[in-house]
Amino acid sequence: MRHDVPSTPGRFPFQRGFRERHCTELAHDDVVLRSTTMRGQSVRILFTSMAVRSHLYQLAPLIWACRTAGHEIRVASQPELTEATVGLGLPAVEVGHGYDMLEQLGRRQQAERYKESLGPSVPVDERRRIQQESLRPLVETVTVMAPDLVRFAQRWEPDLVITDPLMLAAPLLSQTVGVPLVRHLTGPDLLRRLCPVQGQPTTGEEREQWPAGLVELYDRYGVEVRDDHPVRTVDPWPGSLQLPDVVGRIPTRFVPYNGAAAAPTWVLEPPSRPRVCVTWGTTTTRLGADDTVLARVVGALAGLDVEVVLAVVRADRERLGSLPDNVRVADNVPINLYVETCGAVVNAGGAGSVLTAACYAVPQVMLPQSSDTPGVAFNFSASGAGVMLDATTADTTTIASAVDAALTDGKIRDAAERLREEIAATPSPADVVQVLEQLG
Repeated sequence: MRHDVPSTPGRFPFQRGFRERHCTELAHDDVVLRSTTMRGQSVRILFTSMAVRSHLYQLAPLIWACRTAGHEIRVASQPELTEATVGLGLPAVEVGHGYDMLEQLGRRQQAERYKESLGPSVPVDERRRIQQESLRPLVETVTVMAPDLVRFAQRWEPDLVITDPLMLAAPLLSQTVGVPLVRHLTGPDLLRRLCPVQGQPTTGEEREQWPAGLVELYDRYGVEVRDDHPVRTVDPWPGSLQLPDVVGRIPTRFVPYNGAAAAPTWVLEPPSRPRVCVTWGTTTTRLGADDTVLARVVGALAGLDVEVVLAVVRADRERLGSLPDNVRVADNVPINLYVETCGAVVNAGGAGSVLTAACYAVPQVMLPQSSDTPGVAFNFSASGAGVMLDATTADTTTIASAVDAALTDGKIRDAAERLREEIAATPSPADVVQVLEQLG
């Protein structure tokens, strides 16, 4: 097992906990892991997440691993994430009331302007202006969250902060209490090209490149405006697909978790014909996606000899109206409970859905539209384990043909199996906890 981590120690010493332990070194291939025993008190780890369930679900396996290793944890986010956090059996800290980031990000006009800014004909200055404007809801969100976050960090005194990459206020916490900051990716490291504070080398030009509101926020708390605050990056995205030069990369095995629910009996029944899961994520439509694409997918599958398992949020289900006879609605059933029984998955390119199917070697058809999903789907399609379609132009015939290929093409299925093996061979979240313990 090889951890892709620089051997130099972190820049910030832990305040307590790690100084007060016994360490036993265990050789494991070419990596030294440390088995730790605490003297009287456990280490405190603060996780921060934006109020997006899929982001929390990706953090969950590492949070559980930290907890079972004996460490104290807290999960800080907006109140919209409290129910999901408590449902994971985790202590929630509510911060930043009264601002709905997803509502602001979901304005279709803003999303379209951002897509247009990526065109090669757009001047660099104009592209930067549009992209900074697209970050405005994110900056406004972390600005609302910052006072509560910093106040809690000062009182609770964590030893380590592990953050959702979108939580641009996380360096305010780590710098205020003087502890290391670690990013936890949710997919390919696309944000490094678009967003501040992703571990990029400091250039000295950050004050001009960052959104003005974010510069003002850092100045308010006396924190230096620079991109290299994170010292490590926990990364569940397959290494064969990840972008190069991820700062302090710690690879971790993706562990599927899509929410808590009772498993229905039908998930244990072998399907009488190929089963195809259609999952559309929890935020796809809210983030400005065309809501007719899902209807096209369902229509395309109606003509195939397959059993369709439809996993969508209630609002998307209601928009679909009456459904074909071969469709089963999986209402509030996490896809990780049944995806291994499927021959193919059709999704909107969300990283959580993509990785969940990849863990079970299920070929995928992706129709991305919003947020980072086009970049996720494009990156993943390079594996050969899935195909990316243009959601704007793909008609029912094109979609049906892609699903049929996913079900029958041996090359696609072989690629999916190779990716499953790569994921299974990646260090577990428990291994990652031991690496993080060495930061002190």
